[in-house]
Amino acid sequence: MKTRHVGLIGAALLAVFLAAFLAAGQKNDQAELALKAAIKTETVDGNLKGAIEQYKKIAAQPGAGRATVATALLRMGQCYEKLGDSEARKAYERVVREFGDQAVVAAEARTKLAALVGTAGAAGGSTMTARRVWTGPGVDNDGHVSPDGRFLSFTDWWAGSNLAIHDLATGENRHITRTSSTEEVSESVVSPDSMQIAYNWTHKDGFQELRIVGVDGGNPRVVYSDKAHVFWISPVAWSPDGTYVLVSLRRTDDTLELTLVRTADGSTRLVRAGSVAGAVFAPDGRYIAYGLKGNISLFDMQTNRESVLIEEPSIRSVLGWSPDGRHILFSSDRSGSVDAWLIATAGGRAQGEPTFVKKDIGGTPLGLTRSGAFYYAVANQVQDVQIAELDPASGAVVSAPRAASPRWIGATRAPDWSPDGRFLAYLLSRGSKTGVIIRSTETGQERELPVGEGRFGLVLRWLPDGKGIVVAGSEQGKPALLRIDAETAQVTPLMPLPTAISGFPRFDVSPDGRTIFYFAPDPGDVNRFRLVARDLKSGNETVISERKGIFSVGVAPDGKQLVVSTQEEKFQVVFVMPATGGEARELVRIDAAEANYRVPPSWTPDGRYVVFPRGQNGSRTRRVQIWRIAAEGGVPQRLGLTVDELWWLRVHPDGRRVATGALKNNIEIWALENFLPPLKVAK
Repeated sequence: MKTRHVGLIGAALLAVFLAAFLAAGQKNDQAELALKAAIKTETVDGNLKGAIEQYKKIAAQPGAGRATVATALLRMGQCYEKLGDSEARKAYERVVREFGDQAVVAAEARTKLAALVGTAGAAGGSTMTARRVWTGPGVDNDGHVSPDGRFLSFTDWWAGSNLAIHDLATGENRHITRTSSTEEVSESVVSPDSMQIAYNWTHKDGFQELRIVGVDGGNPRVVYSDKAHVFWISPVAWSPDGTYVLVSLRRTDDTLELTLVRTADGSTRLVRAGSVAGAVFAPDGRYIAYGLKGNISLFDMQTNRESVLIEEPSIRSVLGWSPDGRHILFSSDRSGSVDAWLIATAGGRAQGEPTFVKKDIGGTPLGLTRSGAFYYAVANQVQDVQIAELDPASGAVVSAPRAASPRWIGATRAPDWSPDGRFLAYLLSRGSKTGVIIRSTETGQERELPVGEGRFGLVLRWLPDGKGIVVAGSEQGKPALLRIDAETAQVTPLMPLPTAISGFPRFDVSPDGRTIFYFAPDPGDVNRFRLVARDLKSGNETVISERKGIFSVGVAPDGKQLVVSTQEEKFQVVFVMPATGGEARELVRIDAAEANYRVPPSWTPDGRYVVFPRGQNGSRTRRVQIWRIAAEGGVPQRLGLTVDELWWLRVHPDGRRVATGALKNNIEIWALENFLPPLKVAK
C-alpha cells in the first residue's frame, strides 16, 4: 500500500511538472510570436515608438524565454537609439547585467553600449543627440538643409515634382516652382546665405538645366544648359562666397565630371574627371573635399592640384566640413557597419587619426548647418515580391496577392519566373548585401546563391535554358550585365552597359538566348535613345530603332516582335515593332498623369496580349492598376489587380500567376547634434 501511495504522489508531481512545463513552453511560443510582430512593427512599418511598447510587454511577460527577452531588450535599445532617446543605454545595460548567458545578444549590447559611451561629451561636455525632425508622407531626400538651419529644400514628387521647402520650426511646406506635367525638379542645394536654391531642372524637351531661384519663389534663372553634350546635371554644393555651384555632370559620351559653374555667367571650371563620393567646400573656400576610391582627397582652389588627405579603403563618402574648418565628417565601414567619423585637418593636411562619432549613419547626407548640426535622410525601404492568380480569359483576380516568401518579408525585389515555370527567382537585400533567391513553385523550398558582396540593379531575367540568370551589376568598377549560374552561383560578365542607364537598365533576352535587347543614350543627342540588339557570341551590335524617350523593351515569346515604351511630350506610348527593326505600331497612348515608366510592358506567354501598368499622379504613383491590350490592337482592358507602389510585374508561363514587386520608401530626416568639439567660428 505504501509503495502504491508513493507512486501516486510521484505521478501527481510529474503531472504538475508536465503541465507547468507545457504552460511555460506555450508562453514562450507566444512571446516569440510577439517578438516577430514587434520586429515587423519596427522594420516594415517603421513605427519605432509602437515597437518599443511591444518590446516592453515581451520583456515583462512571465514565462518568456531568456533568449526572447534578451533580443527584445536589445532591439528596444536600438529603437531608442534611433530616436535619440537616452533610454537606449538602460536597455543595453540590462542585457549585459542580466543576460550574460545569451552570448551573441550580450556581445552586441556591449558593443552598442561602448559606442554610446564613446560619443558622450564630444562637444565640450554636451551629450550627442540624434533626433528625428521630419517623417510621414511626402518626405524627400533629394534636397539640402539651409546653412541657418531654418528649412530643408526638397522635391515634392506628389505635387507636380516641384521644388519646395520644409520649415523645420513649423513643419509647413511651401512650393518654390511650378512645373508642367513633363517637367520636374530632382535635386537641390541651398546657398550660403540661405536665400537662394540651385536645382536640377528637367526641361519639357528632356534635357537638363542648372537653375537658381530665390526662396521667395521669384523668377528662376538658367545658370547652365548644354543639351547637346550633358545628359544629367546634379548640384552638389555652393562655394562659401556664393560664386560657384559645384555640380556633378554626366555627359552624353557617358563620362562623368565634377565641375564648378560660376553663378554669374554659367562659365565652368573642371575639378576632376570621374565619379566621387560626396563633395564639400572648406568654410574658407580654399579646398573641396571628396571621397575618391577609398580615400578622402582635397582639391586646392588656388593651385588646381589634388592631394590625398587620408588613405583608407573603408571610406564610403565625405559628409561635411565643420563650420570652423577644423574637422571633416565622413562615413566608413571600417567596423563592419556604415558609421560616422571625424578627421581633424589644418592647412590641407590631416591631424592625427580619425575619431568615431556615431554608429549606423548610413543614409543620404543633407548638409551641415552653421551651428554644427548634421542633417541626413534614412530610407526605411520595404521591398516585397508577391504572387497573385488571375483568370487568363477574363483577367479577374482568382486569389489575392500573397508574399512569395514569408521568410523574407520587406527585403525582396525584381522577380522572374524560370522558362519552365518551376522556379521563381528574385533579389534579396539585407543591409548593403544583395543575394539571389531561387524558390521552387512546387515545394516552396528556397535556395540562396552566394554571389558575394556585389550590388545588383533593379532588373533580373532568367536565361531561356533555365541554367542562368542575368542581372545588372559591375565588372571591374564599370556597369555591366552579369550571368549568374543557377547551380554554382558563378558570376561571369556578359556585356558592358552605358553608365547613363546603369541605375535602372531596361533589357530583355531573346527566346534563343543569343541576343540582349537594351536601350542606350544617343551620344549625339541627349533627347534620343537607341534600341540596340547585341549578339552575345560575337559582341556585334545592331541599332533597331532611334527614338526620343525610350524607357523599356520586352521580347515576344516567339522572338519576332518587341514591345517598347517611350515618353513623347505629355504621353507614355506603348507600341510593338519587328525585332529586326522596321515600322512600329502604336498600341496605347497614356496621359502623363497616369503614366508609369518604372514598370515595363510585357507579353503574356501566348503572345496574344501586352500587359502594362497604369496609375495616378505620374511616374512615382502610389497606386497602380494592371491592364492588358491585344497585341494586334484594340480597346485596353483593366485587369482586377491593383498594387501600391508597383515596380515589377512578370507573368508566369502558365498565364495564371503573376509575380509583382512593390517598393516603398519610408524616408525620415534626422539631425545629429553636439558631436563636434567646441566650435571656433571666426568673428
